[in-house]
Amino acid sequence: MLRAIIISLALMLPAIMTAKESYVIQDSPDGPCLVKWIGKEYVVDFNRSPALRSVKVIGEMAFEMNNHIRKVLLPEGLTIIRKRAFNTCENLVTVEMPSSVKEIGNSAFNMDRKLELKALPDSLVSIGEWAFWDCTKVAISVIPESVQVIGRLAFTCCEGIRTLTFLNRMRVINDRTFSGCKNIEKIEFPDGLEEISDFAFARCVNLTELQFPASLRKIGYRSFANCSSLGKVIFQSTPTIDDTAFDNCEKL
Repeated sequence: MLRAIIISLALMLPAIMTAKESYVIQDSPDGPCLVKWIGKEYVVDFNRSPALRSVKVIGEMAFEMNNHIRKVLLPEGLTIIRKRAFNTCENLVTVEMPSSVKEIGNSAFNMDRKLELKALPDSLVSIGEWAFWDCTKVAISVIPESVQVIGRLAFTCCEGIRTLTFLNRMRVINDRTFSGCKNIEKIEFPDGLEEISDFAFARCVNLTELQFPASLRKIGYRSFANCSSLGKVIFQSTPTIDDTAFDNCEKL
């Protein structure tokens, strides 16, 4: 009887976890989801076991404030990194993301100040708010063609970014998306861009020149404020420009 009860309870448990493992995986509507990483490994390699290789989703807060991890190798076929998944992992330096990743959630890598990310996945569709906020070593240079949405404050204070090319056709750059990216020198805006929102590129102090696409209709409140090196702006249309859009751009 006791054995039957134990077997019944085991069948009811939704998670994959053993005493030897340092993670919890559960089924989700989007496929197997890593719910929590419990271990203290410096390197997390999802290729080390079939269960980890099967993961399609990194769950909310799965690695949040994990100060042990230095390097994470995510599995091929992963599609979603949920909000706060790697939030405030203060020693995380390297994350190898497969090209299959389509969604990076809100605050997914927020305040990972040692993270040295240089490229985004080619299939990426959505980047959440605060996704890479204050990741001072993030050094991406290209927004992939597939990206449809970048949330507000997504790359604020990413000081490793030096050039920025939009290969996609997004209509709006949200507020504070690249604010405080103080080492950006050059931006190639996407065709079809209609609006640059409030503070979007404020305090990009090394930005020297801008050329806007003909599609641009609006430049918002303090969008380029305190871009102290900005000396040349080329318009191909006559957008509505907030009076403060270029505040404290001393060379204009």
